[in-house]
Amino acid sequence: MNERLGTSFDKDNILITHGSQQGLDLSGKFFLDDGDIVLCESPTYLAAISAFKSYGCNFVEIPTDEEGMNMTVLEDVLNNTPKVKLIYVIPTFQNPTGKTWSLERRKKLAELSVRYDIPVIEDNPYGELRFEGESLPSIKSFDPRKALRFLC
Repeated sequence: MNERLGTSFDKDNILITHGSQQGLDLSGKFFLDDGDIVLCESPTYLAAISAFKSYGCNFVEIPTDEEGMNMTVLEDVLNNTPKVKLIYVIPTFQNPTGKTWSLERRKKLAELSVRYDIPVIEDNPYGELRFEGESLPSIKSFDPRKALRFLC
């Protein structure tokens, strides 16, 4: 997994959950407080919204195109929106669109995460379902701080 995703996970930084829903819930519990803002793709996984919303946060949806989340819009929102606490994305076979982000968009999101000091939850439930084409490295692999969170 580490080789394919460009990551360096080991037993000290893996938490096994009863599924991605529990991982999302624990992420919300750890990161979110009432009134915080979560940035996400538009559209995004409805159950993630439900999991995070239980912690009193609000959402700002960022439009997507064929290459993934629009980074120009994302950066504008980061510049003009207080209380952004988290960015939630599904960059590989996104749910519900099925799109896979380009390499450039993955790198740019990691860069923006570092610049604005905003954690990213990179949800990868479908990454192993590739039947053709090259696998792309995770967004986490471009994070020099090793602060991005990865769910699979």
